[in-house]
Amino acid sequence: MVHDGDKGYSLEAVQLWELGVSKEKDGLMMDAVECYRRALKMDESVEKEYRKIVASSITSKEVGSVKPALKGSTANHKYGIKEDGHLHDGAGENDVEAEPLPCWLLEKLPDDILQQIVHQIVATSGESWLNLSLTCKKFQELCFKKPDSYRTFAQHIYPRQQYDDASMTLNGLSSILALEQALWGTDYRRMLSERAYIKFQGCYISVVNYLRHGANPTGSSSLISPVHMITYYRYLRFFSNGTCLRLVTTDEPSSVARHFHPNHHLKGAELCHWSCSIDDDFSILTVKRHNEKYHFVETLRIQSHGRRRFHRLQWVKSEAYQDSGDRIDFSMHSEKPFLFSRVNYQRTDPPNVSKEGGIHPQNNSQPNNSL
Repeated sequence: MVHDGDKGYSLEAVQLWELGVSKEKDGLMMDAVECYRRALKMDESVEKEYRKIVASSITSKEVGSVKPALKGSTANHKYGIKEDGHLHDGAGENDVEAEPLPCWLLEKLPDDILQQIVHQIVATSGESWLNLSLTCKKFQELCFKKPDSYRTFAQHIYPRQQYDDASMTLNGLSSILALEQALWGTDYRRMLSERAYIKFQGCYISVVNYLRHGANPTGSSSLISPVHMITYYRYLRFFSNGTCLRLVTTDEPSSVARHFHPNHHLKGAELCHWSCSIDDDFSILTVKRHNEKYHFVETLRIQSHGRRRFHRLQWVKSEAYQDSGDRIDFSMHSEKPFLFSRVNYQRTDPPNVSKEGGIHPQNNSQPNNSL
């Protein structure tokens, strides 16, 4: 509400709202939302006032935006400020019959239709869900104040997760649904907050840097030894059928991420299998692969990164097993966590392989966990 001492706020709020409309038309949604928020802080009814001005502009057949009409000495005459601090268009004073406001589609649609729209958007991705909630107060209420959206998102992502059969057998579980009901029931909002999950709309990237000390040429009198900065990248892309692509390379994400799929052959890419344990909040992730002599097992923990839920994979351990049962542990000293990067891939089918013999064999005679 605008106070008596702040009469200029209504004019400034309307101008900010109009700027937000122009930003939205240009596709700059975040800038538009910022303008809307600032305008609402100045005047809670700024949207209604903006609609009145637009309707009055259409009635008088004025060409141009609302902003020029608000400038100059006629601004306070044509769009005066009432005692309560709000704009009015003066139509009643001139006995000009105001035309009805334009039809706003979202105000005409019932909530059940809007809820179906929300469900379709939520099923695409969490990012689309958030962006929809930023469009208006109505969608914000339907997206985050109603339990249906949380249920839709949970039913979209959790059935696609893969869980370790041995872990379920040891816990006496034949289905993950029974454990879901026991832990969360129908509280899907708490489930999404506590239960970790793997994301499929992109790939996980780890950037590893380390120093390699060189040697001076023979006969050199220099006291300074050369040092090389070595940078390489680890990529993981998961599929809902339990397979994942793994790649270790010096190529940067800009040249790898968009081509990191089964239909595009990348040198050094390996096809692995992944699963999550039902222990430790479902956050322990295991990635397995093998070659002719070794079985590799990499264990990571799914973690949140700031406000981004379950956005990071933190290393726990990496090991290899020989056929004889001997274990080799790899050092995690230089390894960095994986961070999820959203990538708009073209729709591709996941690799159709079996867990027993479908992994691409490696020709290495020794286990190699890095470059």
